[in-house]
Order: sequence, then C-alpha cells, then structure tokens
Amino acid sequence: MTSICDTILLITFRFPPSDEVKQKITKLIQFELVRRLLVPSIILTEYVKVASKKVGIEAAMTHIHELESRGIIVTDINRQVAIEAGRLLAKHPNVPIADALLAASTKTYSADYIVTNDPHFKELGVKTQWI
Repeated sequence: MTSICDTILLITFRFPPSDEVKQKITKLIQFELVRRLLVPSIILTEYVKVASKKVGIEAAMTHIHELESRGIIVTDINRQVAIEAGRLLAKHPNVPIADALLAASTKTYSADYIVTNDPHFKELGVKTQWI
C-alpha cells in the first residue's frame, strides 16, 4: 500500500494550528510511513518555500532530513509523470501544475491516494485521505 504526500501534510505536521490537529496529523504521518509514503520532489520545493518563511531555510532543510530519516521516499518528476501531468492539464487547465504532477505520480507509482484536503484532486478523479 502506497500513498502520495501533498505539501499541506508536511506543513500541517510541522506547523499544526492546534494540539488536537497535532495529535491527529502525527498519527496520520506514522500510519502513512508504515504504508509507504512517497513525496514527489515538487513537494519539497513547495515545503521549503513556505517553511523557510516561518523558520528559515536551514530549519526547513532539517525538517526534510528528519522526515527522510523516518522513511519518506522522495520521487523524481520523470518523463512518465511529466507527460501524464500534461495530459491531465489538457483536460483540467485550471488545476495547478503541482497538483497535476501529484495526480500523475499517483498513477505512475500505483499509489492508493494522496494525503491531502485539497479539492483539486477530486476534480482530477484521484482519491484522497485526510485527518
């Protein structure tokens, strides 16, 4: 069983809005790591952009290294993912490119769903899970 990580998962994990959300998101991350959590490289780009504004680039990079040591698997945006994302965007031009890349990664890596609360993925016909 495999899942794909969206940026919101990492952001919520590192910067939870409440103690209740912190507990839920920690359990979710642990569950997904056991299943096999894939993080497309574009997610690292988005995470560093957002997290560096909150804690600085070095701390954002430390967060990524910690997650890698816990078992996330970073995947590249390869030719197959890029072409599949392009096909999705041809049918859904208003969807952000990063979301199309995640949806394409779901298909390419035979993942069960994307861990997110982003509604764009329903438009793309991709299953999602959230807390």
